[in-house]
Amino acid sequence: MRITDARTLTPAEIPRTSGGLLRVCVDTSPTGQFDGTGDLRGLLIADVLFRIAELDGVQVVTGYVDTRPPENAEALRGAADLLGIHPPSVTTPDARYWAPFGAPVDVHVLAPGARNRRPGHGLMVAVASAQLPGGLDAVTAGEQDPLALRLALLGHGHTRPARLGPQEVTRARALLDHWRHQVAVWADAPSRPMHAGTARRLDRAFHHDLDTPAVLDALRHLEAEPGVPDGSRFETFVYADRVLALELPREIGRS
Repeated sequence: MRITDARTLTPAEIPRTSGGLLRVCVDTSPTGQFDGTGDLRGLLIADVLFRIAELDGVQVVTGYVDTRPPENAEALRGAADLLGIHPPSVTTPDARYWAPFGAPVDVHVLAPGARNRRPGHGLMVAVASAQLPGGLDAVTAGEQDPLALRLALLGHGHTRPARLGPQEVTRARALLDHWRHQVAVWADAPSRPMHAGTARRLDRAFHHDLDTPAVLDALRHLEAEPGVPDGSRFETFVYADRVLALELPREIGRS
């Protein structure tokens, strides 16, 4: 898996350490400067990295810097849980303090408000700013469909700002509902192997700079491509959802 190192601005291979263990730390905004939406996006990018590595058979330990007041930490954890983000295994007061991880961190995911821009070890993945309708409070209060927000955020490359307005979230919700319906329909078709061309596009996107917009484009193209057996569409969408985590098979078996 290759990703742009924010320190050198060049693509770098994510290391595979002894025993296949990958250590990832999200460097969040500092105490007194809580950037809820930026920190949430940082956790989301770490979650995508976690899921791709897991798909490759690599065990991942994730953690994040936690120096915030309890109410901020609780709000962030609640929003992350709603967006389907894996909870971190460990926390640390400083990204350079790696004792909780058992070894130096391999990948530092820097949320937009992160103070530490030069961790002592590992690759640096810089995440651009995010803006959600109503902010983090709207997510935790249930005012927005959290997985529609996840889909909308995944539609933006992690190095570009993601300023989501209500219309973009509404479009994401409509697409999410549509794909869930289609996956439920395709589930009734005879099983077929994944669509080979799309599977290659997905793997390239997964392993090149966490290119989730390219993953979504590949799925849109597959849905529109004529002559593809429904069983192949089903298997390919379900495979992609192992990283997207949008619960695309949710409607299977429902009337």
